[in-house]
Amino acid sequence: MSLTLVEKIAARHADGLAPGTVVRAGDFVSIRPRHVMTHDNTGAVIPKFKQIGATAIADPAQPVFAIDHDIQNVTPKNLEKYAKIEAFAREHGIDFYPAGTGISHQVMVEQGYVVPGAMVVASDSHSNLYGAVAALGTPVVRTDAASIWATGVTWWQVPKVAKVVLKGNLSPGVTGKDVIIALCGLFNKDEVLNHAVEFVGDGVANLPMSARMTIANMTTEWGALAGVFPFDEVTVNYLRSRVGEFTNPKRPGTRGSEESLRLHQRRHRRMVEESKRAQR
Repeated sequence: MSLTLVEKIAARHADGLAPGTVVRAGDFVSIRPRHVMTHDNTGAVIPKFKQIGATAIADPAQPVFAIDHDIQNVTPKNLEKYAKIEAFAREHGIDFYPAGTGISHQVMVEQGYVVPGAMVVASDSHSNLYGAVAALGTPVVRTDAASIWATGVTWWQVPKVAKVVLKGNLSPGVTGKDVIIALCGLFNKDEVLNHAVEFVGDGVANLPMSARMTIANMTTEWGALAGVFPFDEVTVNYLRSRVGEFTNPKRPGTRGSEESLRLHQRRHRRMVEESKRAQR
């Protein structure tokens, strides 16, 4: 029986397994995600990090802080929270995106933290969005986020996979949001609850990246733990369109450390090389 894309990505990020070990749905594995994103709730993760006795971040290039949830709240209390999060990021060399940069999940994709084949988690239910670019995005709770900061790893049960076959083209005026709302309405008996959804079929190629992001993002409302699209020409073209931003010295946010910056640059170069090979 062939492996699903979700199983392949999970195996790629499993920690402590012998090379070539097969990972199947239902297996419990220790995962080392490429990145873990927290937003305003970073303020709640920091105490948990300290409560488990941690004093240092295992891999400062792994966490990303992107503030976005309560930015209209300019009370002294909320601004103080944001200042503490930024100070923690500066102290530990973590990449930080302040209020006003954009929606945190968009930041993760648009700034190149999410790449095809990567497993990226976030302490937010809509991390499913990362599947739009052929990555595995799934949520973790705050305690898990703290443990990843401290150790680089956490445990995860590989979910069952539900295959959704999309055919044809969208009619004029129909958007990606219409697609996922229709799916939620048609299959409303918990068919995909706690599953990872993989989208396949000839209709996938007709969906732009914006539609894929919306559909993947809202698989959360459908009850899924992830929503993943395949790597194809749409993915390649989107990533190529972002290369200029990835290398822009004036791009938003603060890179936490020189090592984080070098790692980011290496990943971008590798991503471009892989996309070129995929087109040959």
